[in-house]
Amino acid sequence: MRKIIIILAILFASVQTNGQQVSLNTNGKCDGITQVELQKMQRAKSGKEEIRLLAKVRDGFDARTLASQGITVGTKAGNIVTLRLPLNKLSLLQSSPDILQYSISQKIFPTMDRTRVDTRTDSVQQGLGLPRAYTGKDVLIGITDWGFDYKHPNYNNNGADNRRLLRAWDQFRLKGPAPQGYDYGTEIVGRHDLLEAGGDTSGLYGYATHGTHVAGICAGRGIEGRYRGQAPDANLLFASFYLDLPSWIDAVGWMKNVAKEEGKRLVVNNSWGMYTLGPIDGTSLASQAINNLCDSGIVFVTSGGNCGDDKFHISNTFNPSNTDTIRTIARYYGYQEIGEAITFWGEPGKHFDVSFAMFNENDSVCMPWVSTNDNGAHPWVHFTDGVYYLDSTMVASNGDRLHFELIVESSNIYNGRPHVILNVDKNTSYGILVAFTANEGTVHAWNVCILENGAGNMGASFSNNSLPYLTAGDNRCGIGEPACAEGAIAVAAHAALTTRNDGTVIPGMLASFSSKGPVIDGRRKPEISAPGTNVVSSISSYSDETYQPRMSFEHGGRTYIWSAMSGTSMSGPAVTGIVALMLEANKDLTPSQVRDILCQTAYNDRETGPLHANDSMSDAWGWGKVNALAAVNEALARVDIQQADENWFEKSLQVYPNPASERITIMTGRHTPEKVTIYAINGTEMMSLDVVMEASVDISSLPLGVYVLKCGARTARIVRQ
Repeated sequence: MRKIIIILAILFASVQTNGQQVSLNTNGKCDGITQVELQKMQRAKSGKEEIRLLAKVRDGFDARTLASQGITVGTKAGNIVTLRLPLNKLSLLQSSPDILQYSISQKIFPTMDRTRVDTRTDSVQQGLGLPRAYTGKDVLIGITDWGFDYKHPNYNNNGADNRRLLRAWDQFRLKGPAPQGYDYGTEIVGRHDLLEAGGDTSGLYGYATHGTHVAGICAGRGIEGRYRGQAPDANLLFASFYLDLPSWIDAVGWMKNVAKEEGKRLVVNNSWGMYTLGPIDGTSLASQAINNLCDSGIVFVTSGGNCGDDKFHISNTFNPSNTDTIRTIARYYGYQEIGEAITFWGEPGKHFDVSFAMFNENDSVCMPWVSTNDNGAHPWVHFTDGVYYLDSTMVASNGDRLHFELIVESSNIYNGRPHVILNVDKNTSYGILVAFTANEGTVHAWNVCILENGAGNMGASFSNNSLPYLTAGDNRCGIGEPACAEGAIAVAAHAALTTRNDGTVIPGMLASFSSKGPVIDGRRKPEISAPGTNVVSSISSYSDETYQPRMSFEHGGRTYIWSAMSGTSMSGPAVTGIVALMLEANKDLTPSQVRDILCQTAYNDRETGPLHANDSMSDAWGWGKVNALAAVNEALARVDIQQADENWFEKSLQVYPNPASERITIMTGRHTPEKVTIYAINGTEMMSLDVVMEASVDISSLPLGVYVLKCGARTARIVRQ
């Protein structure tokens, strides 16, 4: 293999663009990506165009000061605010003592019957083992997404008194008033106006359906009992938001205002994610905003990501005795993208070196750069502190060309980590040979696609091409933004359980696409798993795409369908709906209590392994599979005893499946050990065990027949067949 001849040591202060040296403003208020993107905008535009930013402000910040200068302040999430301003006023942020940090946002990509059984939600909706049924009544579910059908009967009750879908904010819609406190988009309030609007407008993803499908999983009423969602009586708020984080935070701020006005608890579902928005270790301004909003009582449930079957991550820990160079091939995702983004993060204060070149996939050789300046060789790049940006073209020895952008910062302002992002245009003849090394510390890299619309969160692999000097990637550290935020509950995906004709329950396996943890700062995510494969829910009747219907319903001259989708976009809303049930049972739960209860009550089976028994959290499953019945029970247990029905404990013994052939699940409804005994009809004791809340029991050794199960004063009749 020929020698790679560009070396990038991460220590710098100037910018080189096609051979020209330009200084960047290193004011310490924004990260390297923001500095580069704003400079590119200023060169390309007139300056009157508006940009959206997140900013961290000082205590005592007064929005009127910036507003008087033409800078719009939107949502306040603690000390994080959203800003909108013309490019030509950018210097005001740098000179303002109120603004401590600011960050530009890149584009965002959107990452049922068996679901209800798998998550035990069917029992909660029937009130089995509970003082009454819980269906999400008087709880608000906020869905931030795209592709909403406001008319879909899955969350409309068709009567004049329907109030389930309360409001929608379509940030793309120009007709009509914006929500109070905001000056863009249209707020649509009430059944009449929502039905007249029909659905959200076509945004970056056209007339989509993702939001309609997610809403049905969270809170769909189904048709004639089929495909019912998790919290079918919850109220809904829909926000079709611009594809950036400031607009999303504005959407959450609007939902928070509505929840306060309605006097209801709010859980927000986020079925989308990115890996190149900024630090994915929970330190970004967006993560800080989520944590601040959690402190105000909002519960955030977020899809964990769909890169579990992509070897899109690679890392290595270097030390003085191990300074080998790691080499790998960054492949393209497939046919949809126009390029790829390769992102590196190191450890604070521990620099690393990166190099890259074109790699000929056919003959497995590296094609080095040739003359890009007057002396006939590409210069070595040496850095001092600051931010480095290079917009250039690789030229192979055979004349092939490949455009790329390179952004490097020695110390990111949010986490102090050295950071490199390499954006490469697509060229199907070549992969990108990437190499990195360091004297000490751990270096992580991710490879994701870039779509034509500028978004993209699909992982593209790192490959060794079966060559001994190259290293293949892995699927670890796959939790991106916003799931990596401390305050967000990240959800993995698994297949829903199935039941054979003989009553045998087959637990669902982890979905291959489900992203795995941990976060690079060492935190364990995802927290929980829920069904996310072939989940049937509502499809927007306005969608540009065609879907295979599982069920159709005619109403008002339109055809509405239900169809199956897979992804953590489906498992996330399954948990969101369960949170609504928990908040109905106990409106005083804090977001951290909600998270703790979901984790403590998760159930384990042969697929998850004995996580709770070993006090171990899995990078794939979190604490296991979500258990709505146990979670609602625990939520009730934290209510003042005077508010609870004291007799409900005696109603809470459950056994399923029943009849069964091999195993039964026993649910006692109590968090202290309860002795459970199974007797034959003649009174002979067959087996006995202690159960805390729930246990799976092997009954295959029992003769076929009828038995009595006793738990204290409670009894149940079971059949082995």
